[in-house]
Amino acid sequence: MGKKNLRSRTSALDWNDLRMVLAVSRAGSLNGAARELGLRHSTVFRRVEEVEARAGARLFERSRTGWRANLQGEAVAAAAAEMEAAALSAERAISGSDARVEGVIRLATSEMLAGYLLPAMLQRFLSAHAGIEIEADVSNRAVDLTRREADLALRATARPPDSMVGRQVGELRYAVYAARSLLPRRGDVQPVLQALPWIGFDDRIAYTGIAQWFVRALPEVRPRMKADSLPAMLKAGAAGIGAVVLPMFAAAQEPGLLRVTPPIEGQSMGLWLLHHPDVRGNARVRLLTQWLAQAIPEELARQADSGKTVSCFADCPLAGRRSRRLASAA
Repeated sequence: MGKKNLRSRTSALDWNDLRMVLAVSRAGSLNGAARELGLRHSTVFRRVEEVEARAGARLFERSRTGWRANLQGEAVAAAAAEMEAAALSAERAISGSDARVEGVIRLATSEMLAGYLLPAMLQRFLSAHAGIEIEADVSNRAVDLTRREADLALRATARPPDSMVGRQVGELRYAVYAARSLLPRRGDVQPVLQALPWIGFDDRIAYTGIAQWFVRALPEVRPRMKADSLPAMLKAGAAGIGAVVLPMFAAAQEPGLLRVTPPIEGQSMGLWLLHHPDVRGNARVRLLTQWLAQAIPEELARQADSGKTVSCFADCPLAGRRSRRLASAA
């Protein structure tokens, strides 16, 4: 029997097959592709095996470190990426011209913003617009708006992507907070901040500006706990584990925390609403953007005014050269 020609080998491949190959190629592993596609590891493995059987060629080199696309696999993945880009472009064009003030809005944001800033204002928005539903993608990863992983993103960032349409809607400021149990009682000798137990930033978020400030301002501090989640750090601080640097809008809502320094100068972060240019005409996305652009600055201002510095750490000279730098280190 003669060898099948290219057309007969590939005619049985549909978009789901190509999408599977693309996902494995991007992730470099079956587990990563399974997470992206929302499938089981075993399902991805079986589907890739079936695709290779229909194509009559191996598409991946298997190893203990992962799955790497070979030349044939790279060609299939490249073709699939082009198909995906065309499909997403068509989808964005349709969504971008949607004039209905009803349907789903996919909103991507971080844990801290989703838990401490958005709930009250989203409740008011949804009450005013009964035909709209919101799907929140809550994570600290940067979603790909080009691939329509979200319609709108609310992110704290110093440099929003040039390819996205964005508007700055606020500024996040930071200060040092601690549970009352860690603070000196009236009449006690006032310790320096370095003497307190501390909660620090895990290496996975060491790239953030506030984490780098912490290392510069308190180089001698060895945190008794580290975390890669600001909400977790906030709750640990409220439990009395240690002093912690937090966004003021969130920490002000935690009754177990007291602010012990003024806002840290030079360490604010812009808060941006971002969306893809193609969805500019989507009526419900535009409506939510306008709503948040008005509500967020008002809420941030309210939270900033709600808490006052309660410890003499802010009012008295801090012992030691590094201590005196603490409120102004940039």
